[in-house]
Amino acid sequence: MEIKGKRVLVTGANRGLGRAIALACLGAGAREIVAGVRSLERARDLVAAAGKHGPLIVPVRLDVTSDDDVLAAASLGRVDILVNNAGVCGYGGALKAKMEVIRREVEVNYFGGLRLARAFAPAMVEHGDGLIVNVASMLARVSLPAVGTYAATKAALLSLSQALRGDLSPHGVRVITVLPGTIDTDMARDYDIPKMPADIAASEILEAIRSEGTATAIGDEARGVFARLAADPLGMEQAFAQFRA
Repeated sequence: MEIKGKRVLVTGANRGLGRAIALACLGAGAREIVAGVRSLERARDLVAAAGKHGPLIVPVRLDVTSDDDVLAAASLGRVDILVNNAGVCGYGGALKAKMEVIRREVEVNYFGGLRLARAFAPAMVEHGDGLIVNVASMLARVSLPAVGTYAATKAALLSLSQALRGDLSPHGVRVITVLPGTIDTDMARDYDIPKMPADIAASEILEAIRSEGTATAIGDEARGVFARLAADPLGMEQAFAQFRA
């Protein structure tokens, strides 16, 4: 889908990848960016960064775990492109992470995307057009045990995209998943590994939006991992299994 002239909603837009996606969409000529943030104060830096395009950003309070927030956002009207970006990641894996941390991951990373899709898809269906973009991770395809429950939520989001595509494609609404590698954001700040700049990841995500690829690797790291997975899936799983909590 072409971004120019479109109304775009980005969740988790106040920082990191969400902020980069929102600014990239502005640069691509979006008509309006609905910036979902947990606190409206957190959107000030985003609006300032947009400069003269700041008035095109409409911050809305949007905790993706809140049914009330999601329904209030949907009441503001149809969007052409929904970017389900908000996400959290806990450390410790399936055996060591606290259950409340795991529940939070599921609520934000899986149920959050589901809530948004259920709230915004009906208007897209009525209009006969629209695009839902679910931001997963390369870990949706191969788990890293240290963040294994995070990886599981991203795998669930990838599967959800397939289910939504089956439900919505007959009505002209497309659903795609983007699967980035490690991005230089607060989520990855404690990991001493090569990281992709958020603006580069956002640029590739915009290209995925334009091409509407159903599941697109974002970044060289993700593309390399997927190539090795295709050649030797068990070997790749075993390599990732070395990274335990």
